[in-house]
Amino acid sequence: MVRWMADEELTELLQRYYSGEGSLWPAIREHIAAELRRRGIEGARHIRFRRRGDGYEVIIEDASGYESE
Repeated sequence: MVRWMADEELTELLQRYYSGEGSLWPAIREHIAAELRRRGIEGARHIRFRRRGDGYEVIIEDASGYESE
């Protein structure tokens, strides 16, 4: 599991997404993917967010145990 606090740009995207702008999901995923590449992390990942004060904690878990429907 990898965790970090979302930067200002991602926080803004998440706030807008959770306010109803569902079309922002691809931009959010790309933001996360870029950070994972920067950290040298590859493979399928499960992405979660946890509200923390004025921002969001990004929680990344290995998705090898998840099945797609």
